[in-house]
Amino acid sequence: MNAPLLGYVDPLSVRAGSEIRLMVSATGDYEVELLRLVHGTGDPRGPGVREEPVDLPIGPQPGRVQPWRPGSYLHAPPHPALDVDAFTVTAWIMPTMTAGGRPRAIVSRRETAGWALGLTGGDRLAAWAGPSGEPLVTTDVPIPRDRWTFVSAAFSPQGVTLLQVPVPEWPVGSWRATASYDGPVDVAATGIPVQIAAWQGAACFNGRIDRPAICSATPSADLLARWRPAHGVQGVPDDGPHGLTAVAVNTPARGVPGANWTGREVDFRLAPDEYGAIHFHDDDLTDAQWEPQVTMRLPHDLRSGVYAFRLRSGQHKLDIPFFVRPPKPVARVAVLIPTFTYLAYANSHGSLEKAGPDGLDYATTAQHQWAAAHKVCSLYDLHRDGSGCYYASRLRPLTTITPTYAGPFGLWNLSADLCLIDWLEHEGIAYDIVCDDDLHNEGADALADYAVVLTGSHPEYYTAPMLDAHEAYLAGGGRVMYMGGNGYYWVTGVSPHQPHVIEIRRGHTGTRGWEVPPGETHLSTTGEAGGLWRHRGRAPQRHVGVGFAAQGGRGQGRPYRQVPLADGRGAFALSGLDGLIEADGLVSRAAAGMEIDRTDPALGSPPHTVVLATADGFSDCFQLGIEEVLTSDSRQGGTVEPRVRADLAFFEYPHGGGVFSTGSIAWCTALGVDGYDNPVARVTGNVLRRFLDPTPLEET
Repeated sequence: MNAPLLGYVDPLSVRAGSEIRLMVSATGDYEVELLRLVHGTGDPRGPGVREEPVDLPIGPQPGRVQPWRPGSYLHAPPHPALDVDAFTVTAWIMPTMTAGGRPRAIVSRRETAGWALGLTGGDRLAAWAGPSGEPLVTTDVPIPRDRWTFVSAAFSPQGVTLLQVPVPEWPVGSWRATASYDGPVDVAATGIPVQIAAWQGAACFNGRIDRPAICSATPSADLLARWRPAHGVQGVPDDGPHGLTAVAVNTPARGVPGANWTGREVDFRLAPDEYGAIHFHDDDLTDAQWEPQVTMRLPHDLRSGVYAFRLRSGQHKLDIPFFVRPPKPVARVAVLIPTFTYLAYANSHGSLEKAGPDGLDYATTAQHQWAAAHKVCSLYDLHRDGSGCYYASRLRPLTTITPTYAGPFGLWNLSADLCLIDWLEHEGIAYDIVCDDDLHNEGADALADYAVVLTGSHPEYYTAPMLDAHEAYLAGGGRVMYMGGNGYYWVTGVSPHQPHVIEIRRGHTGTRGWEVPPGETHLSTTGEAGGLWRHRGRAPQRHVGVGFAAQGGRGQGRPYRQVPLADGRGAFALSGLDGLIEADGLVSRAAAGMEIDRTDPALGSPPHTVVLATADGFSDCFQLGIEEVLTSDSRQGGTVEPRVRADLAFFEYPHGGGVFSTGSIAWCTALGVDGYDNPVARVTGNVLRRFLDPTPLEET
């Protein structure tokens, strides 16, 4: 299945005056134009689609279908020491899905000739040698999935012997087996690299391989090579005598327990000898490695904003967004685009896979359907073997990051955040764009020149450097408007060796689509504990006063009702308002909806936090976040649980800093309704104007 148009850009966040590359795979010729995006959805309740063409001619491009090569594996260089005619290959393996009729390699040096140890299409251990595509020998007992098995193959010019031993081995139901082949064996593999979990022309292995090794066939079985992951090292080191470090292709999962894991430690850094395994998937893909079709240096004076390359081929159209920063700060306001959250959700296709016989009740694109068909996983999806996806990357098509994307719950990520961009444009408020990537890499310096920073509608995925930068910016007198809900939630890592890759490990609580197996809570990229920031003492309430309370899916949202202010602090936010803060938002048809946040002193809301207004009375579509529930009962819904609420909050920081929080994903999507004349827009304008006033916020 080929989509007519697919593509991605590199980088996703780029400064004006710098170069950007556009990678495209197209079944036919296509046109490319550059647009500045302002508002994406044509929903009649809002202002409609707003975009501006940029006069930078690009011209027609020839169609070209670029290759798609998913699957993770290790690739180690050849070495003369491996060119022996008698040797033994060993590993511990745990297949996580059946081979499905296609042979899969465990360890190989094989192209048109050479040798391999692997599994047949029927899950039997097998050895290949010479030019034949058929195995020389196989065991007669299949190796089961989700169980550890020690496997070995002893190769010599006279034959091959296979061994498989369950770990542990039980007295009943053992799959221990041996098999031998007697006869001439051609193991010549001079110049052929070592591959683990793949070989040329065969499907990639699905499962875990622990301590794969090659030993000589001498009486002492001298080690020639053995690969084990090590923290903080690029590639996978070989602790044998020749240092044949392997390149990890498409980022297989590291930081996973091996066959000898005792459970005494759950941090792989503290027991590295028990974390010698790597989990491979045939649908891993963190770099499509497409060649650029358009390379462009953006004008130095190009205005900061949200842009997209628009591709057209016949009746087919595709927008590929990216984000432009100024060469140096220009405006006093920055919009912090949550690009890590965009990556986490990009290509999410669980709802497509679960669609019933009547199909979906929302529109999808050919690109999104293609991503589902090819298992281009988001951090919400399961790999083909049923394990959760730990890594996401921007170097591949991102089919749901579009100005018009509406998922099961309506506008989402970029399409929702464009409602904020549109409102700023309508109000004539100058702004610069800053992205998560920039905040992670540059720290507080990325924000230091801005008087006010506005977040997007759902800044859910934060790294430790980003939280540190957020705190430093506020401590230095900065002012933050948290314009969303369920933000600052999941611990996120960025690979120091692959900065295009982010990682999460969903722990054993939190609202999640999957959870890690035991012993895998620590991020392989950084070594830190994953899961929720609240369980590392950095709950969202500590940063912005409010934190995740509940989600409601498609449930009807609610208005905010004003709360009497005891001392008048924060009253500027409600200036000119009587009654409810409500609007027919493009998500949840309300000001508070979809995912909502509340204050909680026990989780770190500063003691002087002022609740300006509260949205409550939600239906039971809104359920309390699972991390709040200690004992299961039937009273977690919005009709009975008082913690299911959204709080509009404000508090001052030292040195003139301050925070205003909306506590709702739906808030931004209400800004443009009724011709921008609604209470949500009025509150937002009140706060932004006051935050731009350098007068201390205590002087209300």
